[in-house]
Formats: sequence, structure tokens, C-alpha cells
Amino acid sequence: MNMEIGPDDDHVINVTNATKSNDAASSSSVRCCDSKTWYRGNEEALGWALDGMARMITFITAAVFLSTALINVAKRSVGCVTEIPEGSNKAPECLERIYGIRPSSILTTYGTVVGLIVALSLPFVGAVLDHTNHRKALGQMSALLQIIFILILCFLSERNWVFMAVVQVFSAVAGWVHTLAVFAYLPELTNDANLLVKWTANFHFLQYVTLIIFLAAMVAFLYITNYSENDLLSSRIANASSLVLSAPLYAITWTRLMKPRNATSQLQADSNIFTVGFIKVWSTAKFLFRTYRPLMWFFINVSLVEAAQASLAVISLTYMTDTLQMTVIENGISIFVLFIFAAIGTIIGQASIKVMNPIRSNQLCQLMSALATAAAAIILTGPNQQILTYIIAAFWGIGAGWKNTVERFAVTQLIPKNQDSDAEMMGFYLFSSQIFIWCPTLIFTSMNEANVDQRIGVAMLNVFFIGGIFCLCMVGPYEEALIIAHTATISGDDDDDDDDGDD
Repeated sequence: MNMEIGPDDDHVINVTNATKSNDAASSSSVRCCDSKTWYRGNEEALGWALDGMARMITFITAAVFLSTALINVAKRSVGCVTEIPEGSNKAPECLERIYGIRPSSILTTYGTVVGLIVALSLPFVGAVLDHTNHRKALGQMSALLQIIFILILCFLSERNWVFMAVVQVFSAVAGWVHTLAVFAYLPELTNDANLLVKWTANFHFLQYVTLIIFLAAMVAFLYITNYSENDLLSSRIANASSLVLSAPLYAITWTRLMKPRNATSQLQADSNIFTVGFIKVWSTAKFLFRTYRPLMWFFINVSLVEAAQASLAVISLTYMTDTLQMTVIENGISIFVLFIFAAIGTIIGQASIKVMNPIRSNQLCQLMSALATAAAAIILTGPNQQILTYIIAAFWGIGAGWKNTVERFAVTQLIPKNQDSDAEMMGFYLFSSQIFIWCPTLIFTSMNEANVDQRIGVAMLNVFFIGGIFCLCMVGPYEEALIIAHTATISGDDDDDDDDGDD
């Protein structure tokens, strides 16, 4: 994710600029297998669905089971207690350090490192996908790397946990690159914009169902077998299960279903693959500042709020494991509740844009997320608060599902309406969603290392939520922004001598 993120895998949807390659059109007529037709015989659409299911399984395994195990084994490695002593209502705080940091900073440090790598490399990876013929190869290689890393993580132990934490960093980066590769196929699955919306909704539904079923099955199995008391064994079982389920899905998708792609655009003579993505980002940023301020403020909102939401998973899991001292089963239930209510949030988001504009709806859901975060920092103070944790997780889930729905609808309405700018603006939207995801985890880690109460670190996320709400206020009247969207055009030569910043 992140995660994103994070899981956060669902940024590029409802794209109306359809096929850029004749390969996509031809693939729609190919039938997969000799059984019933799926997605009107479009093999790549079926591949997209299967790949999304695999990504969800690998995400939830790392987010719940591996994360809990890493924090606890790090504590034990420096002699700290992870079980609540008899006669006490909480375990002693672990103030020891391993490699210069506290065990409770392991996850947030990992989140910061992955976030920085993602933010700095996104323009380059995007350029590779756009300007080379290596899209399928990148998808295959990143899927293979994830499978290898998951196999390695099956052998997590007390002696090798530091090495395994490094492996998980590489796994997360590989997962992020894989997400970019597979999302590059999405707008090319069909020329029919309405059908693309329907398929996208179906993909998301399958991902939610896969996550819920896998998480429920793992929690039930660990509870019935009493393996949940052993966080290392729980992580090994979850990773082994993830490997058995995700490897065939990845293999079918990238050996049979997804097709090669030619470059969607050629590099100019004076450009190179290493810098062209960064130049595009800079050019688009200048266009927004000079010509289209409402969309500029909207993208700043995306960067702030997505940073808070992407970091929420890592920070909340750290808080639940370290401060609330919840078990792997209880952490799993929290994530389960969050995703169930995220689906409800999606329904609320769809209903809200029928009665108000998406900017106001987005402000409301972000305000709710901020209030839930404040409640978590104030109310959740220690162990034995599982029910309250699940309730707050439900509100976080509603906020996430609601926000994702209205934000995606808003960006499709606010970007300039011409084919050349669609792809560029959607790319900038993705960049905006990733550029600051490292920041909240870095702040939380710094505060935790300074022995600041973790409740204050959780409350810190509201700086990003409130900042995002302010940015939406700066967008101005939604109707005026729509008018600009229908008249603004992106010039490839963003004149440096154009000083009129208010056009």
C-alpha cells in the first residue's frame, strides 16, 4: 500500500480514454478456456480480476499476520514482555532498542522506507510503462518476485526476523510496481466506457469478497487450532496459505491472459526514460498552478488525505499491537470490520453524490475520518478495549470507502476534457496520492522514538485530514471548476514566460 497502498491499489478507474493499442481490441474477442464465457470473452479482463484477488490475499497477509509477528518478535529479541503479566492489566512498556530504534517503531519505519521509495520512483516506473514495450514483462517479473518473497517469509523465526523485515520491504515495493503495471491495462480493457465502469465495480467487489473470505478463514482456523497464541506460527501459516492461493492466480494471469503492449507514446529525441516522467510531473504542476487552481487544490487534498489513510493501517496496527496489546486474532477482526464497513462507505458515497456535489461530500467523509481518529486517540488508552476498537475501525472503514468513491468520481469530472490530457491528469492523480505517504509514518516514528505518547502520534493524522478539508474549501464553487474543466487544455510547451497565474 501503504499501501495502500495499500493497499491503496484502486486509483485509476472510470477512465474514458479507451484503447490506445489494437492489441486490447483483439484480445476482447478471445475466449478463455473452453468453459463459460467470463467478461464477454475478454481474457485480459478475467486476468485483471484474478490478479486483483491475488493482490488482496498478499496484502492482508502482510498487513495483519506478518506485521503483528514482527512487532512482537522484535520486542522479545531485546528482552521485553509481550504477554500481560498475571495480576496486571497491561504489559510493561518496551523502551529497549534494536538497531537504534524501538520495537514499536519497526512497522512505521518500514512504512516510511517503502513510502519514500514509491514516491521517488513513481515517475520513472510510469515512464517505463508508457514509453517502452515492457509492460507485460514488468507485470510478470513483479508477480514472480512477490511469490519468491512470500515463500521466503514462510520461514520467519526469532533468529531471522531482521532479514525478513528487509525482505518485506522489497516485497512491498515489488507489489507496488506490480499494481502500477496491472492498472496500466485497466483503461484499455474495452472501448465501452459504461462497460469499463461495470467491470471496475465487479473487480472491486471480487477483491473485497476475497479479502473478507481469506481473513475470516485464517482467523477462524487460528482460533480453532489455538495457533493464534503463537504469532510466528500464525504468520507462517498465513504466508503459506497466501503462497498456495496467490501463486496460481498470478501464473494464470501473466502466462495465459495478459497480452504484451507496445509503447503508448514515443520518447522525443531530447528525452530519456530516466527523466521524462519527472519532467511531465513538473509540467503538469505548472499548468495547474497557472491555469487551473481548483484542480491544483483538489490534488493537494488527495496528497494529504491519502497520506493519512495509507499510513493509518501501519500506525493503527502498531498502536493496537503495542499500546492496546491486541492479539493477532483481534487485529484481524479489526481489519475485517474495517473492510466490511468500507463497502458500506462505498454505498454511502454513491448515494451522497446524488444529493450534493462530490467536493462537499468529500469534506463530510474526511471530517468523519478526522473525528474517528480523534476518538481513537482520546478513548483507546490501553488493553481490553476491543469492542471500542472495532467500532472506531468501522467508522474508519466507512470514511475510506466513502472517500474513495466520491474522490474518483470528482477527478473524472474535474480533469480537462480532452483525450491527450486524460492520461496525463490521471497519472498526476496517482502521483499526488503517493507523494506524501511516507510523511505520517516518519512523524509517528520520530515521536515514538522521543517517547511521546502514541496517542498523540495517532492524533497527528488529523493534521493531514484537516489540511485536506481546507484544500477542498479552496477549490471554490464546484460548478465553476466544471466550467474550467471543459475549457482548459494542457499545452505540451508550458511556456515559462507565461506569468499570468490567474488565467
